[in-house]
Amino acid sequence: MADEWQRWVVENLLRGVEPHELVTGLVEGGAPRGLAERTVFEIVRSPGFVTARDRDHWAKRLAQVARLLSTVGKPSPLERRPAPDAFELFGRYWATSTPAVFTDIVSRWRTQWTPQSLRERFGGAKIEACVGREGDPRPDVNWRAHRRQLTLAEYVDRMLAVDQGNDLYLIANNRNTARGELRALWDDVVLPSGWFDAQRLPHGSALWLGPAGTVTPLHHDTSNILFCQVHGRKRVVLAPPWTEALLRKAEGVYSRMDVQQVLDDDDIVSFDLTLRPGESLFIPAGWWHDVRALDASVSLAINAFVRPNSFGWYTPGGVR
Repeated sequence: MADEWQRWVVENLLRGVEPHELVTGLVEGGAPRGLAERTVFEIVRSPGFVTARDRDHWAKRLAQVARLLSTVGKPSPLERRPAPDAFELFGRYWATSTPAVFTDIVSRWRTQWTPQSLRERFGGAKIEACVGREGDPRPDVNWRAHRRQLTLAEYVDRMLAVDQGNDLYLIANNRNTARGELRALWDDVVLPSGWFDAQRLPHGSALWLGPAGTVTPLHHDTSNILFCQVHGRKRVVLAPPWTEALLRKAEGVYSRMDVQQVLDDDDIVSFDLTLRPGESLFIPAGWWHDVRALDASVSLAINAFVRPNSFGWYTPGGVR
């Protein structure tokens, strides 16, 4: 088979075309079927093609990171400060992919959101929770298998009966902030002017509620998020989207790299912080983060910003 046809086969395999389709294409181009089949399947099984495919996957991941960087720019050092106005938020942090901790947003409503007070006010509300996570090595990936319906009172009682553990957790995928019985929660929430679209808050937010010891492992989101720590403390480790070691072990929106490896690696730029009650963390799209509850915890994550906030194309861990 001529070199140009072999290159055509390799290029199309890397594009995701099935081998049998390439055999058909070669036959239609005049090649004998036996030769076409032998050429395609020898290329597929060759060590050279395996290497080319791996390099192609890596190049595509880097291309996605480059696209994200071209969209959002480079970050500055992590700041802890009062919340800026909308103009500064979008110009200084959003546009430059710069995380920051804002100290005076959650304080406006946080005293009303303890596990006990939520139980008293909304105990009869039906919610969805993830239960039985402890025995699953990947409970966040397999979250659907852990879904359970119960009342908020039942959940809080189970949560407070646990000193520490990762067995039960209200997570973003449970979509509890949009439930009609919990809509009154939004009457408490006071947010900075010009940041969010009020109409989209219930569906563009997530309530996180769990005991000390809950873990959300290293992952990135495909939108910018304001993560509000209302009750208890959480430890958060952040790393930029372009962290090569994390990209190499990316799988979906998760990384198979352990957070301690990130902290121990002097070549990886990371931020290790304790998010205290009343503080909120702006997490730009694509930033890797690992979140662990140090106490029984209530958090609210919001992505219903007034600016377009979908980076759904950013999935370097899904490149195949």
